[in-house]
Parts: sequence; structure tokens; C-alpha cells
Amino acid sequence: MLSKGDMPPVLDVEPTDWQIKHMGGPEVLFRSVRAWMEKVTKRTGCRPVLYISQSFTKKYLPLAPDLADNYLVWIARYGEYKPDIKLAYWQLSPDGRISGIHGDVDINVFNGYENQYHNFLKKHCVK
Repeated sequence: MLSKGDMPPVLDVEPTDWQIKHMGGPEVLFRSVRAWMEKVTKRTGCRPVLYISQSFTKKYLPLAPDLADNYLVWIARYGEYKPDIKLAYWQLSPDGRISGIHGDVDINVFNGYENQYHNFLKKHCVK
């Protein structure tokens, strides 16, 4: 259950080429993504963030420019930073270490300065 002030929900879209083909192609995938994003926006009062890989942004996202235009994106790209989309977060490593947590953790950063982060929270959190 989401509460007022929570971070925006995230849809994790990481299908393989095989999965996309067997679900009926990119059009079918993006129809489902749009339906989920629209329903969650209506239910929470905020637009969800789309979590995808950098390679997905190159290969498939051009087929759905409305998603790139209307939603913020969180990319998983390890190594070099090369966003060419409206990026909210960047997952830069899957193998970080945090005191008190056993095992690897993802390292993510907000794409902006502190004042931009505070504006992001005001604009994009659950209403």
C-alpha cells in the first residue's frame, strides 16, 4: 500500500528478445506497459518511473516514443554514463556494499543536484 509522500512506483521492464517475440512483439509489450503506467498514475496521483536497461532504450524504446516523452526512466547501465532520455535515476553498479547488509546491493544515483532532487520529490511522489 502506497502512502502520500512515497517515492513514485517503478515498473521494471527487462524482457529478453525471445520473451518479447513470444508475447507477440514490441507492440504487445508496450500496450501492456502503457496500460499499467496509466492505471498506476490514476490510482496514485503520480506517474510511475520506467526501469529499463540502456540497451532496451536503444533497441525498443524508439518504438514507443510516447513512453520516453511522458515518463521518467531509471536505467541500469554499468560503467559509462550515456543517457539520451529523460533520466531520473541511474543504476551504476549491481555489486555495492553497505554496512549492515550482507551481500551485494545495487548502487543508484539521482540524475541531478540536491535542489533538483527536492523538486523531484515535490513533483513526482505519491499524492
